[in-house]
Amino acid sequence: MTTASGTCSLSVVMPVYNEEDAIVAAVEEVQRHVLDHVPGSELVVVNDGSRDRTGPLLDGAAAKDARVRVIHQKNTGHGGAVMTALGAAGGEYVFLLDSDRQIPLDDFPKAWREIAAGHEAVFGVRRRRRDPALRLYLTAAIRSAVRLLFGVQLQDANVPYKLLRKSIWDEARPLVPDGTLAPSLFLAIIAKRRGYDIVELEVTHQPRNTGEVSIRRMKLLKFCARGLSQMLTLRRRVR
Repeated sequence: MTTASGTCSLSVVMPVYNEEDAIVAAVEEVQRHVLDHVPGSELVVVNDGSRDRTGPLLDGAAAKDARVRVIHQKNTGHGGAVMTALGAAGGEYVFLLDSDRQIPLDDFPKAWREIAAGHEAVFGVRRRRRDPALRLYLTAAIRSAVRLLFGVQLQDANVPYKLLRKSIWDEARPLVPDGTLAPSLFLAIIAKRRGYDIVELEVTHQPRNTGEVSIRRMKLLKFCARGLSQMLTLRRRVR
């Protein structure tokens, strides 16, 4: 797929928090498997108030590659960082990723081929997910809540592997208020409800072995309770 000269075809958007042990490899993986594969693409990384060396490492990567843009902000949480990155993205398409490298990018060309074939979005599906049991149960609960509240079926609605037209996010943004904990989840729900042509593609998922897990146990449960409240609000907004 090509675009007119001077335009950005694809923006990879990545929130980052305290990932000094993995961030250089994460950026290199995006460069190798995505940016080198898609002419005119960029990586937009939001450093969400990291307290380690993540910020300087990102600045070093950006200094070496003009395709890498780094935004530093005070800590707002994962959702806030995702929304900042999406707001800064200049591409016709956006690719939402996390920075922990749990989903390898070797198979990205498969997803891009689906876009080139005319589909409007590609969502990853982690069929064999390498996460603690509590997170697996919560994922199943989210899948059920999405079906019951919104009447749509998404196998892995909150997966950090979404490739889609930027215009879909532009349409969804007015329905996603600042402070939303899981804008990626809301984006998936809205896209499905609006009838966009979505392909669900199985992706590999690996155990996390670096970085800091920012949400644990009771905090995770409180996070989910707040997230459910926000989903109920979204239900009232979405038609």
